[in-house]
This record gives sequence, C-alpha cells and structure tokens, in this order.
Amino acid sequence: MSFFNHYSLALIALGITGLAGYVLLRDGLKKSDVFILGVLLAAMIVAWLAVRPKATPFSNAEAIQNRIGVGVPVLLEFQSPY
Repeated sequence: MSFFNHYSLALIALGITGLAGYVLLRDGLKKSDVFILGVLLAAMIVAWLAVRPKATPFSNAEAIQNRIGVGVPVLLEFQSPY
C-alpha cells in the first residue's frame, strides 16, 4: 500500500499513457501518432517531476527555535510522505 501512496500519480500516468498508446498505435505505426505519444509521455514525466514529494531541509531551524515563545508569530508546517 505504501508503494501506491508514493507512486500513485506515476502509476496513473503510466496507465493513461498505455491507453493512449493503444488507441494511437492500434491502426499501425504512423509518425504523427508516435510524436503525439512521445509528447504525452514527456508531459507526464514533467508533471510528475513538478509534483513529486521531496524532503525539505531544515536549514534555518535554530532561527525558528529562537522565535518561538518571544511573541513573534511562527507558522510551522508538518508534512508526511503519505
């Protein structure tokens, strides 16, 4: 289940690309269909790279700890890979 949670967008994109490949290439191999399929695959890869979860480093944790409790509003955001 964890695998699906982490890679659900990639699996859905793979399914959509496979379905589009079947529809486009079922009548034979044409240059325009292969080009469209390549563009669709490239768009799916770019979309996954843009929205994939990535770790955010705590580069300024000491400054944040100094602000907590001194009257300055601090917004803390906690994230989970799930």
